[in-house]
Amino acid sequence: MIATTITGNIISHPISDGKLNVPIAFEWFETDKKRMSKVAEDGTEFGIMVGRTIKDGDVLAETDDKRYFARIKSAQLIEIPVSTMKEMGRLCFELGNRHLSLKVENDRVLVPYDHPTMEYTRKIGYNPHIIEGGFDGFLIVKAHAGSGTIVPGTNKTTGDLAEEEQEAEADAAFRAEHGDHAHEDGHGHEGDAHHEHHHDHHHEPGEYELNGVLHRTDGSHSHDGGKTWHTH
Repeated sequence: MIATTITGNIISHPISDGKLNVPIAFEWFETDKKRMSKVAEDGTEFGIMVGRTIKDGDVLAETDDKRYFARIKSAQLIEIPVSTMKEMGRLCFELGNRHLSLKVENDRVLVPYDHPTMEYTRKIGYNPHIIEGGFDGFLIVKAHAGSGTIVPGTNKTTGDLAEEEQEAEADAAFRAEHGDHAHEDGHGHEGDAHHEHHHDHHHEPGEYELNGVLHRTDGSHSHDGGKTWHTH
């Protein structure tokens, strides 16, 4: 099944119509993804592309007898209590500089657990401790590669994953526009007036630029004008 819209929320607006509510489990860091594949608790496979952040309880699809909703898995979190607006402001400033997604409440701030953040908040005078809980409705920080919260089960940060998603979309758009031609076929179309190319850039064959970053069709990219290349 394909889910393209959110039609309600069974937590904020419970529905009693006899349908069976079937959960689709999400990790907190998946809720902002543009496209993903998921399997519901009953084994039904889904393509999720709702175009907005998914919240706990969001209804993603319905059949005659079932309602499929999002269930955000609990996660290990750092809870940082605050007692004044000054403490809150300073803490959010410090966490923002670290490109961390966070959830702000009246007397506390929550961030996904990682040891460096735990030690850093303690070092600057707060009293953090670890809890297990839901992490939805949080403020999403669009981190750069190498920064942000470490995603559980990987060696990557939220910034790494965001950049990878952007690069995949850019590569797909490039291939859709240029097809297999993609500047890398090596032929010059000599004598064929219908295949003239007029380039006013100085990129090597198979390279293109997007938002100031050079990309190659093999998935590698360069942040320094082509001097060094890397992949994630």
